[in-house]
Amino acid sequence: MLRKSDIADSTTREPNETRWKSLAHLLVDRAARHPDRPALTFLTDESLDGTDEGQTLSYAELHRRVRAVATRLLRETGVKAGDRAMLLFPPGLEFMIGFMACEMARLIPVPTSYPKPGRAMPRLDTSVADCGPSVLISDQETIAGIDPHRVSPETAALPKVATDASIQDDLSTPESFDDLPLDEIEASDLALLQYTSGSTSDPKGVMVSHANLLSNLESIRHAFGIEWSDDDGDDFERGLFWLPPFHDMGLIGGILEPLYVGGHAILMSPRSFLARPMRWLRAISDYKATISGAPNFAYQLCVDRVDAAQAESLELSGWKLAFCGAEPIIADTLQQFTDRFSDAGFGGETFCPCYGLAEATLMAASCRSGHAPSLLDVDRDELTHGRASVIRHTSLNRTSAEDVADPMSEDANVRQLVSSGNAAHAMTVLVVDEATKQEQPDGEIGEIWLAGPSIASGYWKREEVNAEVFSATLADGDSSEKFLRTGDLGFVHDGEIYVTGRSKDVVILRGRNLFPQDIEATVKGLLQANVLQCAAVATTGRTGDALTVAAEVSRHVDSEELPDIVRHIRRAIIDDHEVDARQVLITRPGGIPLTTSGKVQRQQCRAMIEGGELAARYQWSRNRFIDDSESVALPELPTRVTREEIPEATEQITAWLLAWLSGHSGEQIHEDGERPVRNTSLTPETPFAETGMDSLTAVELSSELEDWLGIELTPVLAFNYPTSSRLAAYLAETLAGGPEHDAAEVEFDGAGGDIQSDIEASDLSPEELEALLSEIENDS
Repeated sequence: MLRKSDIADSTTREPNETRWKSLAHLLVDRAARHPDRPALTFLTDESLDGTDEGQTLSYAELHRRVRAVATRLLRETGVKAGDRAMLLFPPGLEFMIGFMACEMARLIPVPTSYPKPGRAMPRLDTSVADCGPSVLISDQETIAGIDPHRVSPETAALPKVATDASIQDDLSTPESFDDLPLDEIEASDLALLQYTSGSTSDPKGVMVSHANLLSNLESIRHAFGIEWSDDDGDDFERGLFWLPPFHDMGLIGGILEPLYVGGHAILMSPRSFLARPMRWLRAISDYKATISGAPNFAYQLCVDRVDAAQAESLELSGWKLAFCGAEPIIADTLQQFTDRFSDAGFGGETFCPCYGLAEATLMAASCRSGHAPSLLDVDRDELTHGRASVIRHTSLNRTSAEDVADPMSEDANVRQLVSSGNAAHAMTVLVVDEATKQEQPDGEIGEIWLAGPSIASGYWKREEVNAEVFSATLADGDSSEKFLRTGDLGFVHDGEIYVTGRSKDVVILRGRNLFPQDIEATVKGLLQANVLQCAAVATTGRTGDALTVAAEVSRHVDSEELPDIVRHIRRAIIDDHEVDARQVLITRPGGIPLTTSGKVQRQQCRAMIEGGELAARYQWSRNRFIDDSESVALPELPTRVTREEIPEATEQITAWLLAWLSGHSGEQIHEDGERPVRNTSLTPETPFAETGMDSLTAVELSSELEDWLGIELTPVLAFNYPTSSRLAAYLAETLAGGPEHDAAEVEFDGAGGDIQSDIEASDLSPEELEALLSEIENDS
């Protein structure tokens, strides 16, 4: 058992969390104590690239803007205390104005995904249907872009308030702010309805009170050793984050925590990071940020996309805290990142792996700041039997990259786990046998249970589920002591928690939660009578979880049809869920394991896939997850191409594109058992969609081309010029002085076959590039 942390707090210059009853009171106090200090800054792509300045609000300016919007909400919409307010904002500062205005007006803010102008927004619609909001808060441009015919009637009918409307009028009449209900706010009031980044068919809104939120903010401060900022001077914490604010880590860890301690939250969009990971690190260096963090995949992306020469140009010695959470943490990733950026001043002790979930507000356990994370080598076979048989116990700084166990190695019967540290301040963490409801001894795997003041009161209007999930009791414990059942599996070793997996079937990709039933429904809807069973599971990829889909198809389906069926399955998953699968397997009837009641046994299916025991008629696999696909050499091109040299340059670029796509597409295995071979079927006219290109892959491609050719490109290129031949011709023309039209202005005409004609630049909004996890879902 990991009981409430008894580690001495060396950062107690400020009274504890009982100083404020709510976030609204916190902001009022901060604005009075250091009004001119920067509270929030948003870095656009131009400011990140050094051609413009970021947008900044001081604490006083933030306070004034927030009170003005809160006043308008109460006067113009007829809302009352406890009403829900949907927040729909693009990246920027307006989200926090809308969020804090809700706190001031005693409304319950409900963050949702980034807006999609003129398009359907199913996550917004399902959240609206579930919580019954009274108003939608956004900016003027977003509100104007909502197509009432593409959203639900309930969403379309909501009163809409723009935070950036009538700013000057609002700020000119501060005396009008006196009627805000600050004195009526209680710590038990809901401060947030946080929808988990899960199934759109069954949304669950976590009810987080002001007391929950302030307690968790204090837990984060305590665990990470974050100092309270002085009221005067420039000695305050600077946090820099790209995670979206509708993600609990982005909102609470990235924005509210710096404000809580009187610091400065510097923000950038997920798209800015994904397009160029170096921007994140450069901003940390330039703005002297002391705190930042992200899911595991972000650190791996930096290793993959930032070379040694670029790393040496950074100054990261001031980065004191690099937390990592929201998805499985890979020791190899942390080690590679440490090695790559050590010359820039980054040390392994900067990493703080942590464990948490929205139901616990955010943080439940964490390593301590300034101490290198513990690593544990355990026996893989013993782990599958519910025991952690320790082979070696070391730490990040004591382990070379060569010593870190390769998670994809078939030879080593070792799995390396990263510690998630101790229970957070005021939190209790237990590992419990799911069957007996008794606490497990150290080294025995069980379900992780939590208790403490950060635990939310439950899901919105889910009384039956709440009784099961939020009110668990130990078989031999005090019946009045209630625990949250997380659905995650782990064990305790030397007082630290190690997370081994999930008893839930959720697939976490880049910090974003994908529910298998949603993906399975997509496949069943596509194939209809031709599919008998379907299973979507998380399997082990090179840098964490990867998505694998297995589908049973009818016997009458011809083998020659299977490659096209797989292609259609992948396309449908990309279109509906904005991810591509690592593997798609087509099995014979009876191939997917079922319970006696006919339900798919996803965990057994996963074990069969990873053990090579699931017999497939046909299998497609992405090379990039099967091996560390070698980087494609870039041929030398002159910095300037003459008109006469365009054909030769086009040919060179086409050859490189085909090689790059081959390394990022897939391998095919028929049931005859032939070894897979690299995809050699690509031609200059193969549509990019047939290679499995999703939004993130488009960003990676455009960024590599930009680095090579030295010209500014956007991810829209891959959709406006959807084949290698068309894209190469455009790029060669650009090198020769530019084609007649700019890429961003070219309307996609549907040529190129399988790419749907409704793909537009707006499809490349940040949520489609998955940050974090996007719902970086956790996903977010």
